[in-house]
Order: sequence, then C-alpha cells, then structure tokens
Amino acid sequence: MIERTFEATLYTPLFYSSSEGRAIRTQPTLSATALMHALGYRYFEMEKRYVELGERATTPDYSHLRDASFFVSDMRPVAVEADERTFRSTDYRSERNFTTNDTDLAKQITGDKSVPSILEDSGAAYQTIRNYIGLAPGSTFEFTVWSDKPIPTRPFFRMGVKQTGEFRAQECEQDTLVLNKYLLSEVYDLNKSTLTELMEHSSAFRRGNDPRLQHFVGASPEFVREHVVPEVL
Repeated sequence: MIERTFEATLYTPLFYSSSEGRAIRTQPTLSATALMHALGYRYFEMEKRYVELGERATTPDYSHLRDASFFVSDMRPVAVEADERTFRSTDYRSERNFTTNDTDLAKQITGDKSVPSILEDSGAAYQTIRNYIGLAPGSTFEFTVWSDKPIPTRPFFRMGVKQTGEFRAQECEQDTLVLNKYLLSEVYDLNKSTLTELMEHSSAFRRGNDPRLQHFVGASPEFVREHVVPEVL
C-alpha cells in the first residue's frame, strides 16, 4: 500500500457545498468525499454520474466509493481565505454568472435586501439565484492518499461546483492527519469500536452542523495504517 501526503494550492475560486441550501458556503476543511471524486475522476477511472433520477437526485449516496481502490483524508486547511462571493442566475434559456466581494450585494440575494436591479431587469429567473461563498485562490491544504496505484508526484485536479476549483499539489511531509467520520461510518461502515479507538488516537474530534462536517483531527498515522486503512481497502 502506497501512502503519500501532498500540499495542494488552489488556483481558481472554489465554490463547494459543505452544507447546502439557498446559500452555499464552503468550509475551510474540504471533505474527503469531494476529494475522492476529484482524484477518482482524474487518476482512478471513476465513473461520472451526470444525472441522478428519483430519490437518488435528492438523497446523497456515496456507496460507490466503497469500490474505489484508494482512500483519502480530508483536505486540512493550511492557509485559507474564505471571502469569494458570487451570484448565479439560471433559467432554461440562459445562464449568467458574476463574482463580487460586495457584502451588500450578497445580502440582496439571501433576502436581506431586494433583488439587484441589474438582475430584476434582465428577465432572468431571479428566484433561482443563490449566494455562493467560496475559497479564494492561493489557499493551501494538506491531504494524504492511500492506494495500490501511485498517482503523479505533482497531481492536478478540479473539484467543487461545476469543477471550477483548480488544484495543483506536490508531495510534502505529513503534518496533521484529518479523517472524515461520515466517510468512515456511513460509507465504509467502520464498526463503532474502531471509531472509538480512532477518537482516542486523535488529538481532537471536531463536530459540525452537517453529517459531513465531523472530523478526527490529528489522527495517529500508525493507528490509521494498522487499523483503518486495512478495513476500507
């Protein structure tokens, strides 16, 4: 099993749904579920699912990740700036995008103020507009990959809404290992005793307001190699 740690740099604004609703906000720690899809599409021939129908369209399903030949940590923020904002308006005829750092404009979209006149006059379906808060270019992250097949020493991948977040990474020394509880418990069905031991072998457990925002922070690399990776691969 090959274990490698990388530092990734973001080169374009990243809009990724850490928690979804009318306002989409990206948390500084990027979920392992998103990273598995990004690396899977790029280096492990993972099937792309362009359209989901019925209940699958509204209920997250990551069960296909169990068949992947690799496993990843969360993307731990090293130096992250979260101040990008954008409006997006879409109807069946057209699509309009623009980006702003103006907080007042963002409040217009979230309902605190009226809809901007530039959109109200445009004929766009403004009721579908949502406010995205994402991460700025230049942000850096650390992540670890376990796999049978090596990936390049300087991997390149995209992730986020419409794959707009462009990352380039290079190998580095491992600093702090962060694992995603949702991925381990709900996707890989890791038993409770192992999860409890993992918590005991981590420096902290970070809770969030979304199932995907639960993280084992500072997990022991030795414990993960001996007790977690063999269970998921």
